[in-house]
Amino acid sequence: MEMRELGGALWRQRLLVLLVTALVGAAVAAGVVLAPKTYTARAEVAAAAAGGSTVEDLDALRGTLAENANSTDIVEEVRSQLDVQRSADELRRAIDARWVEGTVLIEVEVDDRDPQVAADIANLVSAALPLNDPSEGAFRFSPSDPARAPVTFSSPNLLLAIGVGALLALVLAASAALVRDRRTYTVSSAATVEEVIDLPVLAHIQPPREPGLLAMYAGTPDADVFRRLRVSMEVEASGDPAGMVVVTGVTDGDLNAWLAANLAISLAGVGRRTLLVDARMGAGAKRPTQLEPSTAGLYEVLRGAPLSSALNQGPVDGLEVLSSGRWGAESHGRLLETSFAGAAQEMRELFDVVVVIANSITKNDDAAIMGSQGAVLLAVTEGELRPPELTKVHYRLVASGSRLLGAVLVGRSKDKWAA
Repeated sequence: MEMRELGGALWRQRLLVLLVTALVGAAVAAGVVLAPKTYTARAEVAAAAAGGSTVEDLDALRGTLAENANSTDIVEEVRSQLDVQRSADELRRAIDARWVEGTVLIEVEVDDRDPQVAADIANLVSAALPLNDPSEGAFRFSPSDPARAPVTFSSPNLLLAIGVGALLALVLAASAALVRDRRTYTVSSAATVEEVIDLPVLAHIQPPREPGLLAMYAGTPDADVFRRLRVSMEVEASGDPAGMVVVTGVTDGDLNAWLAANLAISLAGVGRRTLLVDARMGAGAKRPTQLEPSTAGLYEVLRGAPLSSALNQGPVDGLEVLSSGRWGAESHGRLLETSFAGAAQEMRELFDVVVVIANSITKNDDAAIMGSQGAVLLAVTEGELRPPELTKVHYRLVASGSRLLGAVLVGRSKDKWAA
């Protein structure tokens, strides 16, 4: 996934991202508050060479002295003077000391759940070290920096907790956003359609509640919508005019028929000899259109009937209609593959524009087969497809050799047009 796609998913699911981040932050904060705390106190004692000492390797002796800080003798000495109860094992694990290289200092470090007790133990160890000097008088001891009760805990590590929490919040928020985005994000704008399938959106149309095939008479708002669609389509195909336009969609319903029929009416209204072909056959076909005549149709024409005998006058001048016909038991897909090219050529010779109503591309490959003889206008219903699904539809049409003119976004906002 590209960073732009990830960024888009995070932005679209920003409320979920904020919620997950807040929950993880609260969990980390609660964990830090409830976790047992450890405080670390430090004291320093100077072990300078005593006057008249003949020992040569004093640094090694300082290292040995530091290692003796949690020895049994010192631990018992500390326990005897400590005001609170601590076991010998607890003290042995809590006390650590080291020689600070390049100096005469020995640093004593003590961990305890009580900050004041940690400081007391560190100071008691510093005081007990001279009494357990293995060098037998080689050092002159003096306090350098007594321990003070620490004001903040050393464990759990606050910076580490914040870092791990931030990383965990990022991973969980991104994962949740991606999962939800893949399940809920649908194509709902012209910009998204153009980004996903790299096709121009010629119109964003609001359909009627129950799409029919009634004529959209000139001068009405609905007719103006289809006039704009017609103009956009003609501009897009100006370099290579499309003699046949196959209208298909990606969802069920009569939207394809409604869109194709009123596009054909708009074309006929400007003097184009237009043929509207109802090619919805087989399992993907819906109920007959309102223009359905009782004569032969496309099915019979594909089986050899004369085209002229199957044509019927449409609802406006200049528009003729070819119904789907009465298809038989054999595969109509095979019939389309073998006979549609010849029939399409004859239609284009008789008419300026042929508009074909095709089954949904998600149902079968009829639109892809017929689209190879002309151009395809793809109707995308707003909010019903996820981007990967639309990409697959686009690929199927392109792989078939179809020429795609553009898309029409059918949705909720009337007269919203792509720039």
